[in-house]
Amino acid sequence: MIKFVLIGGKRNKEILTNNIEKHIINLSNKKRPKILFCPFASNDYFKTNLKFKNLVNNLSCDVYYMTDNDINNFDKLLSDSDILYISGGTCNKLVDIFKNNNLDKILLKYINSNKIYAGSSAGAMLYTKISMGDKDMYSDNFHNYGYKMVECLNIINISICPHYQNEDLIFYNDEIKKYHLISFGIEEDSAIVIDGNMFYSIKEESNSMSFYFDNVNYKMTYLKENKIYEENFCIRS
Repeated sequence: MIKFVLIGGKRNKEILTNNIEKHIINLSNKKRPKILFCPFASNDYFKTNLKFKNLVNNLSCDVYYMTDNDINNFDKLLSDSDILYISGGTCNKLVDIFKNNNLDKILLKYINSNKIYAGSSAGAMLYTKISMGDKDMYSDNFHNYGYKMVECLNIINISICPHYQNEDLIFYNDEIKKYHLISFGIEEDSAIVIDGNMFYSIKEESNSMSFYFDNVNYKMTYLKENKIYEENFCIRS
């Protein structure tokens, strides 16, 4: 069964918690799964890789950190991996890299295999049809502006808004009405797990939240952690 773990982003904290990553590893049903880590949304691969190393250094897994030199070897690397984990950063850049190098086609080739597809912020957006990005975001002393919807790979026919704890992203609730998609608002340190036609929320901290919007009335529903919900998701194959 296809499994996605869509993380709303990571808060900057002195003490890192990795409950979400533990859950991803457990989902693989492997004693020591192989994670293919893709930092292509980031402007600083070294810093992004180091942060992930610190996040998983006490977990039972082996991680391969991709570089630009691995783009032509993505097919084999993904084939040999149990988990694909895509980092945050700029989603527009990430989409361009995947499309311009046919990585999107390779990803679809393996989408029905028994792998876990995880992503944080921009990495989570990549799998969706269209989601809220912050490439053009700017701030004054009080608010953030310039958020825009980004067309992604449409592997799973939904929309998400990462970093949803930002009060200025409340306009996403109306923006989604233009697209008629099942949608999720996902705060940092929380994630939506999609497992076939079931989904549920997991989190690092009790004050992190995720929300579901249906594609008919756009009713906003708070998702209780680990409670199983059902939905007929449309996933490309």
